[in-house]
This record gives sequence, C-alpha cells and structure tokens, in this order.
Amino acid sequence: MGDVSKSPKIVFLGDSITHGRVSYDYVESIRKNPKLANALVVNEGINSRLTVQILEQLNSVIKLQPDYVFIMIGTNDLKATLSKEEYDQYASLWNLKEPVTEDSFVQNITTIVRRIQNETKAKIIVFSPPILGEDPNSIPFLRSKRFAELTKDVATKQKVMYKPLHETLTKGLLSVQDLKKTPYVKNTWNMYWTILKYYSTTSSWNDLGEANGYYFLTDAIHLNERGGQVVETMVLETLFSQGI
Repeated sequence: MGDVSKSPKIVFLGDSITHGRVSYDYVESIRKNPKLANALVVNEGINSRLTVQILEQLNSVIKLQPDYVFIMIGTNDLKATLSKEEYDQYASLWNLKEPVTEDSFVQNITTIVRRIQNETKAKIIVFSPPILGEDPNSIPFLRSKRFAELTKDVATKQKVMYKPLHETLTKGLLSVQDLKKTPYVKNTWNMYWTILKYYSTTSSWNDLGEANGYYFLTDAIHLNERGGQVVETMVLETLFSQGI
C-alpha cells in the first residue's frame, strides 16, 4: 500500500470507476496534486465489485488506519438489480449466494461505514454513485438516482459527509444544449472496444465518450475526464477545507 509513514493517509474505496484503468483515473490525478506531496494516496478500487466484496475485503483498509476514506460504490449493485442477465453475470463472477436488492445495498454500505467508524479514526466521505447512462427518463438512470437517494440516507443516518455526485452530474446534463440523452444498454463489447481505443489511439476519454454519445461518461458506466474531474474537485475541496 505504499509508504505508510506518509501523512495523511487517504484511501479511495470503490469499483472500476475508482480503479481508473478503464476510464479517467481521478485518484492518480489527485495523487499528483502538489499540495498532497506528503500524503499516502491509496487506490482501493476493484473492477466489478459490489458492496458485498468491499465488506469481505475491508480488513486491509482498517489495518492501514487511514485519516480519510472516500467511498464511491453502488454502480454494480444497481446494475445487478436491472435484470436477471445482469445479476447472473455478477453471481457467476463473485459466486454470489444472495440476491442483490436495495435493502442489501443499504445494509452493506451501512456496515462498511460503521466498521470504518468503529475501527479507525478516519473521516469518512461518501459519494452517491454516478449516473448510469445519460437519458434521465430511462430505467437504468432512474435506478441510479434511487441508489443515490439510498446512499444519502445512509450517510445522513451515520452522520458522515455526503457528496452529491449523481445530483451534480444530473444538473450538469440538464444544462447541456442539445444533449443526446443516450441511455445505458448492457453492451460489454462496447465497453471493451472503448477501452481498447483509449490504449491504442490518441483519443481522450472525452473523445471516446462523445463518439459513444455521452457527455460525462465513456461507455454509459464509466466517467470520462469531464465526469472524473467533478469527483476530483469534490475530493480536493473536502481535503483542503480540512486544512491539508
């Protein structure tokens, strides 16, 4: 996990959106901020993970005894509630035994926050999961909105800081003239094709997102530079307001 003598210790806990290999790597950009030269910035994003996988692997984060933990999770949980096909894919990947529901999401994220609260002195900052697709009237988008609301409820109940990522991106979309309103449709091939193009051409994530019909996203799920920089700004504002 890097040089643990560095201070403060900042952990980013999440899925592929945090991991940043298949979309804009906002954690790496934060790590390079000159004001954080002495900080230990740890990327604990793992592709395709749901809240249940974070719960199972929380010990390593607790062992680090971080000063700040930024949590952005829920996209895969909400995708698993969209259809049997989506759920089956996660079930087979992670050997899931239980169904994924709104209740299981709330229960898991509550337990994650409580464990970090009880077993570390970290300041906890919870982001709502980002938008899923960019058609505000589509079912996937509305499901992501619902999961954002559930996340906010948990943050309020557990008295931790909440960052309205979903709400900010939605507001941003509504201000875009002639928005294409491209919805999320399950298309694994398109995701891989977008990743391949990023690593084999000079295209930016914004370019690739635009080619797929998105403003903040690359492939209906992941954040391009424009979307990732919204997260980055929120993180840096939080850290610098704490006097780092």
